[in-house]
Amino acid sequence: MLPLANLIQPGMKGAFYGRHSTAKQNMETQQSMAHDFAEKYGCTIAYEYLDPSVSARKKQLDDRPGVSQLLKDAIDGKFDFVLMNHHDRMARNPMEHQKIRMTLSGCNIPVVITSSESLYDSGDFIVDLIKDGTSKLEVDNTRIRTRDTARNILKQGKWTGGKAPFGYRYDKATKTFSQYEAELTIVRRVYELYRNREGFQSIASIVSHEFGKSINKSAVRWIITNPFYAGYMTHQRKSERSRNSITPMEGWLMIKSDLIVPIMSLEEWKETWAIYEQRKTGDLNPKMYKTSFYLSNLLSCAVCNQMLNCKDQSTTYKKTGKQYLKKWYCCPTCKYKIKSGRIHSVIDAVLNDLKSQNLETVSSLVYAQMLKERQLVAERLNKAKTELTATDNQLQLADVHSKRLASKVKDLETIDENTKMVQVLTLQKQQLSSRIIALQSEINRMNKSAQYLEMIEGNQHEITRNIKTMSIMTSRDNDHDIRKMITYLVQQAVFTPITIDSKHVVTKGDLAIQTRSSLVRTTIS
Repeated sequence: MLPLANLIQPGMKGAFYGRHSTAKQNMETQQSMAHDFAEKYGCTIAYEYLDPSVSARKKQLDDRPGVSQLLKDAIDGKFDFVLMNHHDRMARNPMEHQKIRMTLSGCNIPVVITSSESLYDSGDFIVDLIKDGTSKLEVDNTRIRTRDTARNILKQGKWTGGKAPFGYRYDKATKTFSQYEAELTIVRRVYELYRNREGFQSIASIVSHEFGKSINKSAVRWIITNPFYAGYMTHQRKSERSRNSITPMEGWLMIKSDLIVPIMSLEEWKETWAIYEQRKTGDLNPKMYKTSFYLSNLLSCAVCNQMLNCKDQSTTYKKTGKQYLKKWYCCPTCKYKIKSGRIHSVIDAVLNDLKSQNLETVSSLVYAQMLKERQLVAERLNKAKTELTATDNQLQLADVHSKRLASKVKDLETIDENTKMVQVLTLQKQQLSSRIIALQSEINRMNKSAQYLEMIEGNQHEITRNIKTMSIMTSRDNDHDIRKMITYLVQQAVFTPITIDSKHVVTKGDLAIQTRSSLVRTTIS
């Protein structure tokens, strides 16, 4: 490899590449050393390519605009050489280092490391590979040391650094947190709306409107999933690879801190977390409450036992702006339909039935029913776990047998009994493996469901609170609240058509609604 004096000639145009990982760092030192080098060799820096506050460990090469543009301009021949402060500024991944070297060497553009006045491409593949590997090892070791230090600090109940959660302020001098009540009022409202089954985007819109403070759905999500509001600090709650990803709770380190004045109990926060888990897996879809069809997925036909479909045929005339509401419950088998408004007249009967009962008794009955549901989930869970164990044992036996028989196969072209049996066992292993994956997924889903039932629907205090809130509702409340009440109280509803006109519209029928505490019957006419 030629010395620098032969590669960097006076009058040549150079490019500077700089990068730092966090907003607390700056580019001044890197730039200063580059300009000193250029002056020493009688050259000029014609272009600067910067990646400020960009981690080379977290961001791949194509996701860093500075270095990506540098490589494109190198191919276009815009400069004669590149200057950077240190080997690890360009990349942390050995494969990325090699890609950069191949691109720039193909353009006959040398890269100089100004801190040592050495070449980035030494000409010796093994030497460069060792340097690249050492660079990655250094950042990995630094990350591990930083993580371990943060864990030790957290175990002492101390703040590990960064911006305090929304609603709190951290004083570095006194190392204490103070509450910011204006924001904590918003936090309490966020939790209230989420427990009422509003989604992140809906909460963001409601809060922004009510408080006149813009908040996005990502901020709502971080508030909901942060046990800081219950007085707990966490480590490894965020994924290392994604700034917006939250890791499973089982992998967190959670420590109660005396520095935090909480606004809720840990039990209250866990109830909210259980709702989050259910929604994330799709077992509790917030949109299920955002429907004007109160008995959706609850109302069945007494004749054919099929669930009635919901059809919205509402129209708005452009000229007059007048809206005609045509919403129907339709039986897919019997082909009759009935207007939703006539079915929904039963809501008053359900509410009156609730108000006529002792609310404590209703809460106890609902709780007893919830316990039965939890028991059913537990039984299905145990059954799935038993099947998983048996299937796993079968897979191990099949694996042992296939290996034993495979050792007796003389060659791949000989089709004897051993070969056929190995093929059968291989197919069996594939089927068993697929079944194991399905069972593991089912068990995970049921675990989340069991957790939800235990923390939310299986909590008698929460049930009593919900029942008392519903007892003061009226049929004129908003669709969301009515729908929530129906899904909470109603187990099933059965409609029996009595008379149907020539257009298949029901003119008279009976509706029976089984709530968790009583049976409500009414005639629709």
